[in-house]
Amino acid sequence: MDNEYYLPYFEWKVDKKGVDFELFPNKHSIEIEGNVMKDSLFSFTNSKELSLIESHKEVDFFIKQNCYFSTSKLIQKMSKIPYISISYRLKNGESIENLNFEI
Repeated sequence: MDNEYYLPYFEWKVDKKGVDFELFPNKHSIEIEGNVMKDSLFSFTNSKELSLIESHKEVDFFIKQNCYFSTSKLIQKMSKIPYISISYRLKNGESIENLNFEI
């Protein structure tokens, strides 16, 4: 079994305006080999949902800010997008360095 999984990743960079953001998903579903019920009335495959940052399982996406753009202004602009239900800044002391890559 080849355990290579690729998560979508988006970058928004405008050098002239000093804008540099990265967006990446926190959740990813994978199919697990074995224990697949093919001959039953309700066939299904085993899957597992992983969170890249386990301490924030409830978060669907993270935006990494690599510039001095106002975070409060970004959150204000994002709150006007109809498909975003909530956006917030992580507390200054919160660390998201421990990324979960275990299946």
